[in-house]
Amino acid sequence: MSVKVISKKSMTNIRETINKPKGKEGLRPYISTGSDLLDMVVGGGIGMGFPAGRIVNIVGDKSSGKTFIACELIAAAYNKYKKKLKWEYDDCESGFGFNTQALYGIEIMPEKASDRHHSDTVEDLYCNIRSFKEKLKAGELGIYVVDSLDGLSSEEGEKLANERYNAYQKEKEFKQGSYKMGKAKYLSQEFFPQLADELEDKNILLVIVSQVRENIDPMSFEKYTRAGGKAMDFYCYTVLWLAQVGKVTQKGRVTAVRVKVRTTKSKTPRPYREAYVSLIFDYGLDNISSNIDFLFDFLTPTGQIKKDAKASWSGNQQLTLDNLHGFMKQFWPDKTYLTTITRASLVKLIEGEGGDKVNSQFESEFMGDMKRAELISMVESADLESELTKRTVAKWEMIEASIKTNRKRKYADSK
Repeated sequence: MSVKVISKKSMTNIRETINKPKGKEGLRPYISTGSDLLDMVVGGGIGMGFPAGRIVNIVGDKSSGKTFIACELIAAAYNKYKKKLKWEYDDCESGFGFNTQALYGIEIMPEKASDRHHSDTVEDLYCNIRSFKEKLKAGELGIYVVDSLDGLSSEEGEKLANERYNAYQKEKEFKQGSYKMGKAKYLSQEFFPQLADELEDKNILLVIVSQVRENIDPMSFEKYTRAGGKAMDFYCYTVLWLAQVGKVTQKGRVTAVRVKVRTTKSKTPRPYREAYVSLIFDYGLDNISSNIDFLFDFLTPTGQIKKDAKASWSGNQQLTLDNLHGFMKQFWPDKTYLTTITRASLVKLIEGEGGDKVNSQFESEFMGDMKRAELISMVESADLESELTKRTVAKWEMIEASIKTNRKRKYADSK
């Protein structure tokens, strides 16, 4: 299997198509997820990643990577914006246990539990988010993560619980039911409407993490649901669902998982996009392997790695100048090549000056098929991440172009 290398001019056009401002959304800064595929899934053809000033919802079952992706968002944004980024990780469930210093080189959560941010009720959460917004200075970018909405109660619910307990202590009967309507009512009538306005003109991304649960509504066609109800669906810019589809095991121990990501709501021209991403527990989102799996079609429709997955990095296409320079410098460090060199001219050079050793290495790196693990190692060791991203984005956009409805406009432009 081989993949065509996209010319610089074509790649520039593709990048401009993705990142060209399109209305108000296109003028917002976009926050990368740390994964090219996930960026394109949630970007919806307007940008790469999530737009600031919006509310997004990440939904999934346990071990599907919800917290990991929330952390990766912050780490990727910090890598790009440094001190201009401000974030708050609201650990509503008091269950955060990631060593982000080891993973990303930054402490996403304070080491001391007493210094960590923790909202107890939805009313507390609103105040904390608004306070975070007001502290943000001009030119700064903010990310506020709520992990998760399921861990919050409401002031009405807490009052009801206290009244129930007081009655219990006095050995009195407490007849009032526990319908938990206070939380849902506050979210729909105050929380989301107010926050949508508050965040509209601020460069703050509000990320709400939700735990999936069985839907017991007999009138619904959905098998699963999550906290937040209709208000969450209405006010969220993007709703991203995660599902674990496979595990990677080494020496009998699980070291990574493969996750299917899909937008069930996206206020973009490209809703309902999906992809598979790999998540390594002691590394984070694996952008390289995820891109390679997509680029070379290494996965089955259910997200499993195909047997004997092999591919050629360049095939019979023209090689990139940077790749050729890197290869040549191993054997001819003193030579300078100032023009693009085709495969044919390079082979001629190798045959004339290289010998069997050079020929064999060139064959393994550029001409012959490599196994999945070899491709991953080659991209990382040769610093080809940028080239891999270009090819991945190019393939994604070519697929989008192939399914575009190329119809004549129904209504003429008004004058």
